[in-house]
Amino acid sequence: MSTPKYDLYTFVAGEALESGKPFQLRCNCGGTVTILPPMQEESVYCPSCEAHIKALCLEGDPGYVIGLGTDGKPTLMDVQGSKATPSHLLTEERRREILANIPVNAER
Repeated sequence: MSTPKYDLYTFVAGEALESGKPFQLRCNCGGTVTILPPMQEESVYCPSCEAHIKALCLEGDPGYVIGLGTDGKPTLMDVQGSKATPSHLLTEERRREILANIPVNAER
């Protein structure tokens, strides 16, 4: 049996899955997939670009995870299904507060 290959990975709030309420999972292309908890599969396909997306479930609702941008600097990544304000809607000041304790040259 071959290992599935994924085009993208995304983080999903465990609370969203436990709530039983549908939520929208967004693809990088802007397409959306309606998730009807509980998820039966660990991955979904984007109906717009056909990307195979693996969903990584995080406990609770952390709101964001920290990733590295293309410039190598820490950046906020939204957790899908989170009740937190989407990162693109945060003020620059609030974004800086969240990222304040992240090392500038994080190990890769």
